Amino acid sequence: MATGFVNLRRDWTWLLVLFVSVLIYSISFSGFPIIEKKIDVLADADAANFVFLLKNFQIDKQFGDKWNTQYRSIADNSQKHKIHHVLYVAVGHALYKAEAWVFDLTGWGRDRAVYAVNAIFAGLNILLLGLLLRQNNPNFNPLSPFVIFYSIALSTWIYSSIPESWPFSATLVLFFLLLLGNRPAYPKLWGATLGVIMLNNIYLAALFVLIVLELGRTSRDFRSLLRHTLVSGIITLLFWLGGLTILSTFDQSFRPDQFVLYTIWFKQFTNPGLTATDLYTWKSAITNLFINSIVSNQPDPRLPQEALQTTLRTSVFGGVAIASYLLVICVAFVAYLRSIVTGIRCRGLRGLLEDPSTGLVLWCIVMLGVTVVLFYASGFLYSTVVVPVLAVFLCRNLDLRVPWQRSMLYITLAVILANNIDQIIKFRDALNVAF
Repeated sequence: MATGFVNLRRDWTWLLVLFVSVLIYSISFSGFPIIEKKIDVLADADAANFVFLLKNFQIDKQFGDKWNTQYRSIADNSQKHKIHHVLYVAVGHALYKAEAWVFDLTGWGRDRAVYAVNAIFAGLNILLLGLLLRQNNPNFNPLSPFVIFYSIALSTWIYSSIPESWPFSATLVLFFLLLLGNRPAYPKLWGATLGVIMLNNIYLAALFVLIVLELGRTSRDFRSLLRHTLVSGIITLLFWLGGLTILSTFDQSFRPDQFVLYTIWFKQFTNPGLTATDLYTWKSAITNLFINSIVSNQPDPRLPQEALQTTLRTSVFGGVAIASYLLVICVAFVAYLRSIVTGIRCRGLRGLLEDPSTGLVLWCIVMLGVTVVLFYASGFLYSTVVVPVLAVFLCRNLDLRVPWQRSMLYITLAVILANNIDQIIKFRDALNVAF
């Protein structure tokens, strides 16, 4: 990644996308009571649990029985989410309280304020993405097309419009990528930051592979790489355990041993029954992480695992949008392959490691592995930390100075936007019927 930040005033058009997106997210799914009463009703989201937590969060209060295995209530699930996503819940609760006051003052009603929480986080994500794109723009592309790509992607749109923890996880991932992109290398700072990030989502420990990659690029020799990796790993673990220990003074559920035992238990409790060797597991994870996350057109708001298949069978428009998107991805990936082939010829393996796009590809591969191992059916949820990285990858590997690439991308964005508007309307109609 190139070093340094660039003055935002040199390209401000994408900031308009930020404000429009926040407004649209705030109203897309507010006013549907079923979202607050039933989990998994929209895109496998636990919105009902997070509505409860954003309104009622107290760090020293336990909600329900997190160990309950039968007829789990919203309170039972909320305690689970409080433990596993405490940073989102705490920050989101404070934001909700401030927004509720504004909504009361304007007469909009504080019940709708809870839907604006993630809209604000999405706006922050767009801002961070804009900064990250500036670090990853070797072809001097305009930033707006790639910001639009992220903002209109289906998973971004849905989860930015309802209470869910993953958009805030995307905030943390984007911040971490910005931190990694600034030289010189600070493995201790990286480790400490990752330890704090893991308090919000333990599975974001997967970001450590990017620390190793960055250290591999900057270390003088293997011994130096090993030493810095070990130090960074120890600091990550200490900050994570230290954070849990501090939190446990308010709620014993955060005590490190209890946290680990409960996390293992919950993984077994939600075991979907398919193994990583099952081909369906991989098809589900790949399509939900990299295709349905961007574009889909089918009537079920739960976004079933067969969403891609249903789209291709029932929606010509959706099929065209998917084909157009895949063409853009393929063009960018071919450019990346050419770049690393040239790098390997000139500098050997280091040419692959030093290519800035390699870290982006590695993160997508790692998240695919995390999805397959943890819960293949949650790929659409997990895609919230993949889609912004796809936007950066496109910015790095497309050259919009080339007329046919510029036309291809702009047409694709228009088709995706039109398709996803239709998809959101279909979901709203289905939620109206369900309620």
